[in-house]
Amino acid sequence: MKILMAQLRFDARRLIIRNAAFQFFALVMPAAFYLLFTKVMVTGGTTAQIAFFNRSYMGSMIVYSGTISALFSIAQILMHDRERGLLRWLRLTPHGVVPYYRSIGIMSLGMNALTVVILGTLAVVVNHVDLTVFQWLGILGIALIGQLPTLLMGVGLSFLNRAETLSVASNLITFPMAIISGLWWPINILPSWLQAVGKRLPTYYVNDLLVNWGTHGTLKLIDLFGIGLWVCGLLVIVSWGIQRGLKRGHGVVDAL
Repeated sequence: MKILMAQLRFDARRLIIRNAAFQFFALVMPAAFYLLFTKVMVTGGTTAQIAFFNRSYMGSMIVYSGTISALFSIAQILMHDRERGLLRWLRLTPHGVVPYYRSIGIMSLGMNALTVVILGTLAVVVNHVDLTVFQWLGILGIALIGQLPTLLMGVGLSFLNRAETLSVASNLITFPMAIISGLWWPINILPSWLQAVGKRLPTYYVNDLLVNWGTHGTLKLIDLFGIGLWVCGLLVIVSWGIQRGLKRGHGVVDAL
């Protein structure tokens, strides 16, 4: 535990306190989008429709925040640390790289929790969204659990060899996934074949959980099952990538 706490303090200073870009992508941009689409670009509708949109779009921006944080910030951090030799150095320590990966994961989930607080505050103060304490706690839990698939995607993307390739891959995954899973606009306006694809993405499952929980206080088992499948599949890929990287690292160390 002491090792993990020391790693968390180290990573918090270098990645959050001193990294404005990390904070912007994870916190400021989703909050700005929420205000833009609920206060500036909102069009006509009944009071009930507007209230539903304000509540559901809060969930969409929570999911979007976790997605861009994982696929841009976290992936770039992991790649940058590998290129600087930090992971190679950590492999030589008695505790290895496990506390490092745990620290990065905890920080990402912590930033997502902070996003829930910020967007929730905006929803309540600006748009008068009214939820029970139990619903807010459920939204926080769903947001944290639901970020696991995109967090694992970010770890997987960090295994790419070039920063330019990572940037392209992050853009090609993040924005199309946000669009076709219904984070930016309702999924039912998309072609039926594209809806079928979007409804199999992890971001759709999480957003659907948030919408149903925030509106009706219920959860769909198919959404939980879908998130679980994504987590299991991505864990296999990430574990393979880490083991492959460790074998390469040991080869370099032995050669030295």
